[in-house]
Amino acid sequence: MKPMKTTTAIALCISIATPGPVLSQSAATGFPCTGPAGNLVRNENQLSKSLSAFLTDAEPEAESDAAPVDNAPVCAADMLATLLDNPDKRLQAAINEAPEERRSALVSLIEAGVGSEDATETDVTPETGADPSEDASDDTAADAEATVADAGDTTAGTSEPAVAPADAAPAEDTARASVDPDTAETSEAADRDQADEIAPAAGEAGGTTLTDEERQARAQARQAAKASAPAAVGTEDSASDEDAVQVETRTVSEEEVRSSSEEFETGATGQEKTSDEKGRDGVSDFEKALLLGLGAAIVGSILNNGDEVVSNSGDRVVVERDGELKVLKDDDELLRRPGAEVRTQTFEDGSTRTEVTYEDGSRIITVRSPEGLVLRRSLIRASDGKEIVLVDDTRPVDPIDFDSLPKTADNAGRSETEDELRTELRRARPADLDRNFSLWQVREYKRVRALAPMVELDSLTFDTGSAAIEPEQVDALARLGSAIRDIVEDDPAAVFLVEGHTDAVGSAAYNLALSDRRAESVALALTEYFDVPPQNLIVQGYGESDLKVRVLSAERANRRAIVRNITDLLR
Repeated sequence: MKPMKTTTAIALCISIATPGPVLSQSAATGFPCTGPAGNLVRNENQLSKSLSAFLTDAEPEAESDAAPVDNAPVCAADMLATLLDNPDKRLQAAINEAPEERRSALVSLIEAGVGSEDATETDVTPETGADPSEDASDDTAADAEATVADAGDTTAGTSEPAVAPADAAPAEDTARASVDPDTAETSEAADRDQADEIAPAAGEAGGTTLTDEERQARAQARQAAKASAPAAVGTEDSASDEDAVQVETRTVSEEEVRSSSEEFETGATGQEKTSDEKGRDGVSDFEKALLLGLGAAIVGSILNNGDEVVSNSGDRVVVERDGELKVLKDDDELLRRPGAEVRTQTFEDGSTRTEVTYEDGSRIITVRSPEGLVLRRSLIRASDGKEIVLVDDTRPVDPIDFDSLPKTADNAGRSETEDELRTELRRARPADLDRNFSLWQVREYKRVRALAPMVELDSLTFDTGSAAIEPEQVDALARLGSAIRDIVEDDPAAVFLVEGHTDAVGSAAYNLALSDRRAESVALALTEYFDVPPQNLIVQGYGESDLKVRVLSAERANRRAIVRNITDLLR
C-alpha cells in the first residue's frame, strides 16, 4: 500500500493509536464532538487543547461551562488535519514535547499505510468545483513530506507559529464538512437533526453554552476590574494631542478605499495579510493600536485582557473570551471615503479618537475602545455646526433583565415594495419596552437585537468562502438602499446594524471573520451605490451561530446578511 504522507494521514494515525473511536471521516461531523483526548470540544481552540493533551499524554482541560451533549460525534479527521497542518503555539509545543513512543508509533503507522477498514470514508465535494470522485484529503491538504516526527524538529517556544499558505486557508464550506451535491438531499434530514442539537447551544460566535445572564455577569466583572475608562473617552469633546502617543493626519486616496466587490483574502487562519493591509513594517494600523493596549495579536498568544488569539487577518482578529469566539476589528473602516481627511489620535491603552472630515465640510468624530469597537460617534453638520450623537456607549446603562424583555418573533417582514420596506424598517419598538440599550448590548445579545425591525436580504446570498458583492448583484439592495437613505434624511441620528452570517461548514473562527467581512461588504455597497451615509451603519458578523436553515451542510441560504434599524434601542 502506498504510504500516506498528508496531514490527514497523521490525523487518521492518531485515531488508530488512541483507545476507542476518536476520529471518523464522516463529512457531516462538526462541533461539538469528542476530541482526541476523549473530552467534549465545542470549537477549534478546544480541539487544539484536546489534541495537545493527547500528544503529551496529559489530562484534558475541563470545560466547566460546557453542558454535556449526549452521543457527541467524534471529531472529523479533516478537522485535526487542519490543526496539524497549521498548529497554534500551544499545539506546536505539544508536538515538540510528545513522547518518542507516540511519535514513533504515528510514523510507523504512516509508513505502513492505513487500512480502509480502520476509518469510515465518505466522498465529499468542496463547493469549489472539485471533482467528487477525488479523495477528500486531496482537496483539504496538499501532500506534505513532514510527519509528526518532522514537526518535532521545530524549536520549542517559537513565537511565530507555522502559517499555512494563503491558498490553504479553509474556506467556509470546505474545512469542516463538504457535502456531495448528489447525496445532500438524502442526508439533509440527518444534518437538520444534528443542527437542532447543536444550534440551540451555540453562543453568539463560537458554539459554547453560556447563557445570556452568565455572559452579562462575566462582562460586568471584566468591566469592574478595569481601572478606568479608555483614555480616548476623555477627549471626546477635545482635539488636544497632549495625552496621545501618536497623532496621524492623512487624506484617503481612491486606491486605499475598500470596495464591496473585494474578496478580502487575508489568510484568516494565520498571520498572512495582503499588501494593502500591511503597513511599511508589515503590521496593519489596526494591529498597531491593539499592540499598544492589548499586546501583539500573534495566533496562540494571550492578550493583556486575557483573550486568546485564535486567528489574525490583519484587519480582523478573532479571540477566545470566556469560552466564546469574538471578532475584533476597526469599526471606522466604513468612514474612509475617497478625499476624506482622517485625523487619528492613538492613546497608550490602544483607544483612539478619529475625526473624519469630508469634502462637504461635515465631520464624523468616533471614539473607539482598545478592541476597535465604537464607544461614541457623532456627526458635526457642515450646514449649522450642530452635533448629532449617533452612538454613545460612554454613558452608564442598566444591566439587562432578560426575563422582562418583550417576547418577539425575530422574523423579517415580507416587504414587496420600497414603501412597505420603509414602513417595516420604521416599525415602532415594542410598547412595553421602557429602557434603552448600549450598542454593545445590541451587538452581543440576540434577544435584544430581536426587538429591532429587520430586513433579511433573501435575494442576496454569498458564494462559498466569499465576502464579495459583484456589481450585477447590487440590484438586490436597491429598495433597501433607497429606504435607508430616506430614513436617514428624515432622522440623521438613525443607526442601522448590518449582520453577516455563514453556513455551518468550516472552522468557527474562519466563519466568524468571514461573516464580519460580509456585513462590511453590504454596508460598503449601500454607501457606494445608494449614498447611504456610512456613519449611520454598524457592521457585525455572527459566523455560524444563527442558521436560517438548520443543517450542517453547505446551505447557501445561511450565507446571508440581515439589516436592522436599531435607532430606538439606542435612544
